Amino acid sequence: MADSPGIYRWSTYFHEANSTDVLYQQEEGVLVLPVGAGVLLGNGNRYRVVDSWFSYDKHGIFDLGLHVFVVPAAGGDDRLGQLAPDYFREDPDT
Repeated sequence: MADSPGIYRWSTYFHEANSTDVLYQQEEGVLVLPVGAGVLLGNGNRYRVVDSWFSYDKHGIFDLGLHVFVVPAAGGDDRLGQLAPDYFREDPDT
């Protein structure tokens, strides 16, 4: 997709709400998610979007692309966990 114009060459980065650490990176495409959207990242980790920012700062802490800030989904806010509790369990080996 190197020849694609515009936003398709930028990544979407998912961060814990108060951290610069990247939990997950979606390359080659910006995923626009509204505040409150649920996100299922690797290993069954479920999150809620609390904010997002687009960065044009190529050499800064937040690289080029969309940065989505998330918090862990819990309790009544975790629809996937409620619908599939046997799949989303604390100990996957049991």
